[in-house]
Amino acid sequence: MYKQVADYQFHQTVEWLERVGGGWMLYLAQTGFLFFDETFHIQWELEWEWTPCALFIEPHRKIAVALFRDRQTYGIIDLARGTMESHPLPRAFHDDWFSNLYHWQGDDLFLYSAESDIVALNVSDKTFRYSRYEEVPTFGAIIELAYQPDYDFERFTAPGLVTLYDERNRRFLVEDVGAKERWIIPYGGERDTVIVDQIGETTAITSSTAFQLFGRERELFSSEVCAENELLKVVLLDEAGDRLVVLSTPRRFCHSWLQVFER
Repeated sequence: MYKQVADYQFHQTVEWLERVGGGWMLYLAQTGFLFFDETFHIQWELEWEWTPCALFIEPHRKIAVALFRDRQTYGIIDLARGTMESHPLPRAFHDDWFSNLYHWQGDDLFLYSAESDIVALNVSDKTFRYSRYEEVPTFGAIIELAYQPDYDFERFTAPGLVTLYDERNRRFLVEDVGAKERWIIPYGGERDTVIVDQIGETTAITSSTAFQLFGRERELFSSEVCAENELLKVVLLDEAGDRLVVLSTPRRFCHSWLQVFER
């Protein structure tokens, strides 16, 4: 069984919640970023009133890149220091809607948009350039899988997990692009509010009323939430599913409730 080991209450909306190693980072609406370490303590706070439209964590967890489309800027966040450099987005990409698909290769962050196809940002010299599928074939395979016509795209989890939803058969299809493996998770729950999170072969599926944990196709744990709370997201902190961050909205005493559970 899980037990609560920490909790935080916020009067603002949590608009982003992303795993960073054994900790996590969130964005509070019109307030800024907070970074929590592996001991569940706030390591730093960064004031910033504009909501990112996309957030990309570097594999070694040293930096993150945030896009702010409304301001036509992007920020490079130092995850150790809690500082951010902001830079203007080149005018050529002002009309681009970048997806949440991405791929890191050295100092290059590869992004995808329907307007420009593959674009690379070099985080060292802060330059953008157009790229091709041949330069990053793995990323090309991720894009083609995410936008195939047969199933609904549900989730991309770096570096190479793509989750699709098969509406007809009410199931999720999880594909590890690098390993060329696929497994199927039956799902008959609420579809409209579902959020998926993954580490390796472990998948967390969250709806507004229930949470399920899977190891590949096998259900490991399930739980419903009380009627007074609306469940928003569950973030895995390890592949075993032993440590979880749960984001919910209580109907009475605060706007966002963040709980940490261990088993």
